[in-house]
Amino acid sequence: MPGYAVLGEPWWIALVWILVAGHLTNMVNTLYLHRSATHGGVVFHPVVEHAMRFWCWLTTGIVTKEWVAIHRKHHAYADREGDPHSPTLEGLANIAFGGLFFYRKAAQDETLLEKYGKGTPDDWVERNVYTRRRGLGIRIMLVLNLYLFGLIPGLIVWTCMVFWMPLTGNIINGLGHALGYRTFGTRDDSHNLYPWGIWILGEELHNNHHADPRSAKFKAHWWEFDIGWFYIRILSVLRLANVLYARTATPREFAAKFYRDSADRMNRRLDRALSRIQRTREAGLRRIERAREEQSLKRLDRAAARARARLDRVRPGKFARVARAKAEAGAELDRAREAARTRILRAAEA
Repeated sequence: MPGYAVLGEPWWIALVWILVAGHLTNMVNTLYLHRSATHGGVVFHPVVEHAMRFWCWLTTGIVTKEWVAIHRKHHAYADREGDPHSPTLEGLANIAFGGLFFYRKAAQDETLLEKYGKGTPDDWVERNVYTRRRGLGIRIMLVLNLYLFGLIPGLIVWTCMVFWMPLTGNIINGLGHALGYRTFGTRDDSHNLYPWGIWILGEELHNNHHADPRSAKFKAHWWEFDIGWFYIRILSVLRLANVLYARTATPREFAAKFYRDSADRMNRRLDRALSRIQRTREAGLRRIERAREEQSLKRLDRAAARARARLDRVRPGKFARVARAKAEAGAELDRAREAARTRILRAAEA
């Protein structure tokens, strides 16, 4: 095989560079984007964090806020309506071979980014370089590969580097929700692809991750291996990483705690539901009592109105009879007085 441009080495140098660069890209993906920026299970020293941000920009063109927001929504709606990339909803082949298109579609949703992208870097470099000039990094990497390996080999190396992360992402988002084994009975279809997470740095243990997303450690059994967690431990010893949370319980202990917590949450939901039902019942009884009082008052008002109407009908006749009786009594009294006067006058004349 002829030499390649500046390196002047056989073809396997390019292959080694592809594998090393791909491993670094997977490291940035799982350690920085996933375990740190998205779930907050680990925090890295600013120098280490910025080195990973720079490599992500240089080899993928991914914006941290977009990746974090899409992944957080994936966990919020895992394998349910609203999941940005679920093989259960969209089909395994569509996600495994076309996951990049689902990612691009979700990244254009400004509402999604604002709701789920909080807490991501927002410094000058992020705004003006890594976001505004997101495509500049991969162009720089293209020039570097062409310089190192020549035209055709450089293009091949660059293409492998650029598509490395979409490829591994499609494997996890697709096969990681369809094939493998399940340690935890999560509500989604997540699976562990195989127990040794080396190639994709532990992301293969996808069911373990979905059971406890915030944990910086993805392994659950002693016989599983998460090389991403291995790197975190090394950085932690070097005081370049601070682990905020890592699952320590065995799968059985964690499952028992999970079911206890689920039962507690269910009991709290039932208590809240019963409280709402009781409040609704009491409010209904109060409304019924008010309605009854209003009906009683209306009945009393109608009875009073009928009584007044009857009284109004009775009064004119009664008053007329009294007036006639008074008139007759007055006339009779006048006649009696006149008769008495007449008798008195006759007696006087006699």
